[in-house]
Amino acid sequence: MKIRTAKFFVKEGFGSLRKNKTMSAASISSVIAALLVIAIFFIIVMNVDYAASKLESQIEMMVYLQDNLSETIVSSMSKELETISGVKDVQFIPKAQALMDLNEKWGDNAYLLEGLEGENPLPDSFKVTLTDPSKANTVALAISSISNIERVVYGKEELEKLLQATYILRVSSLVIITILVFISVFIISNTIKLTVYARRKEISIMKYVGGTDWFVRGPFIVEGMLLGLFGSFITSLAVGIGYYYSSNLIKNQMIGLLSVTLMPFGELISSLVLLLGTVGLLIGIVGSFLSVRKFMKV
Repeated sequence: MKIRTAKFFVKEGFGSLRKNKTMSAASISSVIAALLVIAIFFIIVMNVDYAASKLESQIEMMVYLQDNLSETIVSSMSKELETISGVKDVQFIPKAQALMDLNEKWGDNAYLLEGLEGENPLPDSFKVTLTDPSKANTVALAISSISNIERVVYGKEELEKLLQATYILRVSSLVIITILVFISVFIISNTIKLTVYARRKEISIMKYVGGTDWFVRGPFIVEGMLLGLFGSFITSLAVGIGYYYSSNLIKNQMIGLLSVTLMPFGELISSLVLLLGTVGLLIGIVGSFLSVRKFMKV
């Protein structure tokens, strides 16, 4: 495409927005409405995924040791654990510390543990943090093969359920967002179609004087791009401001026994703006293309 032709398309696109202010406002409103639904769903999905990721990162593996191991053996085992692929961090917890932690955890019922200091039944252990929870089974097998290991505990069934739920969430969210994009394209194409219909005679004249299909479509596609970008900008601004204040308002609020924290604004906003900008541009281009196609045959 020549630079002169591109300039003509842009000039005509902006000119059409000025000439058809009412229809342009209606089209932008439709874009905003469609993108608003996508933005809200995207925020929900991102926050649920954020919460799931936090849970995954907090999954720990407890490695219980045999009794009466020397400090040298424990140190050697710690180094061996750190070399296993998938292990992020290893922390040794002596039995005395484990008993103290249990006392704090039991709270008012800690009196039941009185008298165990002399004959502590708890074993020494390692608390192992994983780089990737999906590797838990492999890591557990590798740890079990090390000498002087009594048993490895990490809640296998609960972890598998969590990973499965997270996978289903991510796949279903992709499918739903794709469906919402197609619905948005349909809505925008019908709205833009009204603008194109009002200018059908102009299209016919351009065709009769020798204008190619792409030359006729060009200004409408640019107009659709501008409508999509304007709509995405307004939606991003409104949703971004709303999310910023909402995330600060409910930060670390307690619901029952759970602490509710939304995904940090800085981590979300870039992905949100990119998504809305891309989808807005896409539905503007495709909507305009589909709307003009009907009037190209003269």
